[in-house]
Amino acid sequence: MPTDQHTILVVEDEPLIRLVLIEALQDEGYLVLAASSVLQAIGLLGKFPRIDGLVTDVDLPGGLSGLDLLELFNQCRPTAAQIVVSGRSDLKAGDLPPRARFFSKPYSLDGIIAELDCQIAAMNAVLHRHTR
Repeated sequence: MPTDQHTILVVEDEPLIRLVLIEALQDEGYLVLAASSVLQAIGLLGKFPRIDGLVTDVDLPGGLSGLDLLELFNQCRPTAAQIVVSGRSDLKAGDLPPRARFFSKPYSLDGIIAELDCQIAAMNAVLHRHTR
């Protein structure tokens, strides 16, 4: 469980999946921002300067994909946690930035949370080293 409250941006167009993921992350102590499209997510990125992690679906409405969002997110917040989820089976390792972790739907909520915890702990360790 995070010792300091970290902010996670969840981008999922399926309302039930989004709500279940939000609830699970909040139960673990995360502050959760939610969007159902890339454009909504970009708006949240502009409003909230500290977003510690992204969990995004690949296939989203509006013409931009979760992979497009991940590319932008990676440029803006390169040390933040990055998780991509999808029901698609045609994604390859080269489709994602090196630090992004892929989870196939249906995924384990515990797995998503454990990966976020791990990536955020690594991010905090790097930031702590640079602030000494």
